[in-house]
Amino acid sequence: MLVLWDIDGTLLHGAPRAHVKALAWAMARVWGVPATAADVTAIRPAGRTDQEIARAVLTLHGVPGGEVTPRLPEWMALAAARHEEIERLHPAPAVAPGAAAALEAAAALGARQALLTGNLEPIGRAKMARAGLAGFFPVGQGAFGSDDERRERLVPVAAARARVAAGDVVVVGDTPRDIRCAHAAGARCVAVATGPHPAGELADADAVVPDLAGAVAALAAAAGPRASSTRS
Repeated sequence: MLVLWDIDGTLLHGAPRAHVKALAWAMARVWGVPATAADVTAIRPAGRTDQEIARAVLTLHGVPGGEVTPRLPEWMALAAARHEEIERLHPAPAVAPGAAAALEAAAALGARQALLTGNLEPIGRAKMARAGLAGFFPVGQGAFGSDDERRERLVPVAAARARVAAGDVVVVGDTPRDIRCAHAAGARCVAVATGPHPAGELADADAVVPDLAGAVAALAAAAGPRASSTRS
């Protein structure tokens, strides 16, 4: 089983201030618009990829789509570099209660683990390093907002990197977008009601749990039948 963990709202809680400011700062430099961190939060970014966030903010500033796409690579590089410059100047999001224990418990189940996040990869990995969780997530695995603008396309990217079938993947996240991206690829989803969406808004997930301890219990249940059939 490959478990793909979301970052913001799942493994980390609270506003990712350096991240948001880096995205807006880079938009202002690349497209010459007065983009701000407030613009990013105004479009309700939870569950969106960073590329999708940029397109939504730039649309609000009147930038035609045809002028957005060609410059996204330049923007991603600049945003990642800016995040590295300012990350330590801002409070880090809080590590979710029990995050390290949950990752250790998932590993003990025999699960492989990687990230699936809308964050640009350098930003997502920097957050994990600052949170002390980077060691759970090998480089070269997972899928990120720098891999594709559409979150629905990220599970196949992560599955291909791990050389597993999508049916052997479980996404753990906190938004309806996490659920849709999992199901679009034929993967399962465990939704944790720790982000901006209450449990009722996550009902389409294969399991809805209140916290990361509950996520581990759901993963154990998901792994159980497969483990039993493998042993038999």
